[in-house]
Amino acid sequence: MENQKNTISFSFPRNALQQAITVHHGWRQLGPTLQVPNLSLEDYERLLEKANQLSQKVEELHQERQRMVQLRNQVLQELWDLTKRVRNAARATFGDTSKEVEVVMGKPVRPRGRRPKAGTTTDA
Repeated sequence: MENQKNTISFSFPRNALQQAITVHHGWRQLGPTLQVPNLSLEDYERLLEKANQLSQKVEELHQERQRMVQLRNQVLQELWDLTKRVRNAARATFGDTSKEVEVVMGKPVRPRGRRPKAGTTTDA
């Protein structure tokens, strides 16, 4: 239980902002005939404006994130293409199973081709 993230649970509809805008328009039309205990129209308008600003900021950040992900993916694709070129150049220069290729690959390399069947030996 201690490893759980500290999160706050929210419960509101997806279109809460649109519903709030509708309520705001209706409340303005009704004017002082609608009295809400411990809430003024001005307080409601301030919170509505804050919600609008934050929603716009979230949308801007979402679009910026999409642009950044696309840019990152383009750079990673170019980097991957160059990585493959370097590895291929190392194989061509030093041979497929050389120690130099292992350094570039970051792992031991095995000869290509079919593996011998289990139980058979290559001794003559």
